[in-house]
Amino acid sequence: MAETVSDRQKLFELDLDNQKKNIFVTQLHDRDDEDDITAFPVVKETGDKLIETGINTLQRTLLLKKEVEVDKVQAELEAKRHEFRQRMEACAKRQIEIQKRQQKMKDRVAQFGSFLKENEAKRRRAIQKYQTEVKLKEQKTVELEQLEEELEQLKDTLSRLDRKVSRYKKFEDYLLRVIDVMPEDYLAASDDKMKGLMSRHRTLSDSNVHLVNKLVSMSDELEDLKGELDVMKNEHNKQVISINSELSRLQQVQEVESAHNQKVENKYNETKGGMRQKRTELGVILMAIDNIAEICHKRLDVPVQEMNLDQKLRKIRDYVNDRADVAIMAQPTEDEETPTGSRRGSTENSKKSKTIKNLKVTING
Repeated sequence: MAETVSDRQKLFELDLDNQKKNIFVTQLHDRDDEDDITAFPVVKETGDKLIETGINTLQRTLLLKKEVEVDKVQAELEAKRHEFRQRMEACAKRQIEIQKRQQKMKDRVAQFGSFLKENEAKRRRAIQKYQTEVKLKEQKTVELEQLEEELEQLKDTLSRLDRKVSRYKKFEDYLLRVIDVMPEDYLAASDDKMKGLMSRHRTLSDSNVHLVNKLVSMSDELEDLKGELDVMKNEHNKQVISINSELSRLQQVQEVESAHNQKVENKYNETKGGMRQKRTELGVILMAIDNIAEICHKRLDVPVQEMNLDQKLRKIRDYVNDRADVAIMAQPTEDEETPTGSRRGSTENSKKSKTIKNLKVTING
């Protein structure tokens, strides 16, 4: 890429020949740097002629010179264009080659990336497999140790059972002798009579333990019941004593009440005649009240039979008060009509008014 930029810069540069220095010759001796100096001849003509001839020749010279320079520049330009095209073609080829190289590099990188991924996946699988195998190995090692421990325990158990079998061998012999001497119908029919005998012994032993426990519990219960019976007897004796004392007290109270009732009965018998007379008088008074209430009854009032004693007395009181008020209102009129009446008449009227007032006060009371 750097070469392409430098080529492009060179392509646009314009190469010119080294220009010689224009120097007027003022000395006659030779110079060392004559090769680089353009010599101008000494002009001896007059200025007018020089100008007239110089202008014509100068224009033609300049025109030719410019044409030559233009041709030269055009040739150089064509050469530069050709060189530029060649360089551009070379650049395009190099760019294509670079792109191909880049594509190859990308392909190689992709292949290498897939290769790395595969290797990474293989590495991970290998690590996982290694870890799994390590864990499996540890697990198997632990299981092996446990199995070895169980084997040792089983060996110990086997040796202990062998010792126990040798120790209990005499009991087996004893049971065999018992089976030989016991009746045939003592046990149920079975293939192994020794197991049947042991199960029968186990059943009898359990029954014995159960009965002993039941006997102990019943003995304890009997002791508890005896204690409760003693307590109940004591409470019964206390209750009998308290009931007897209460009975004696009630008998005394009964005797006192009987004496009091006898006195009351005697007194009642004595006052029975007086009570009969009072009841008779009370009946007469009630009949008189009913008769007076009938006299005082008005047409719109409640019937006398539906009134109680207080209502009847109030009815009589109201009736007497009304009559007394009427008598008092009528008394002054009689006095005005007989101003010269006898003294006896005035005295009788005053007595009547006093009697009415006393009756009114009595009924109100």
